Amino acid sequence: MNEWQATTRLAIITNHPARAVLAVLGVEAAPSWCRMVTRIDEVRCLPSGAKVIGCWFEPRKFRSALEWAFIERRGLGDLVGLSAEDLEKLAEWAARHHAQSGLDSSLAAAVGGMVISERRIS
Repeated sequence: MNEWQATTRLAIITNHPARAVLAVLGVEAAPSWCRMVTRIDEVRCLPSGAKVIGCWFEPRKFRSALEWAFIERRGLGDLVGLSAEDLEKLAEWAARHHAQSGLDSSLAAAVGGMVISERRIS
């Protein structure tokens, strides 16, 4: 296990970190075990086995270079998505911190732990 994996349990890939941490974890600042990935070089350097979720706020027709880099990196097949157990743990963590995770737990059953990207357009 490398240093990145020892200190990071979840990476949120996004070009809007403040909005994404609130949407995913329900808090205003990412906890120490969560890394916000906001640069293309960071996406390319994600270690094999990293647990990730993409969180995007633009329509698909306006995908950023960061999102395209994430799509390309995801295609290598060595990133790990969120399982139903992960979503349950995130919900428990959020409850302990008087927050509400914005992740839909039914999503895990539908994707079977695949690496996912959520699109939140308001």
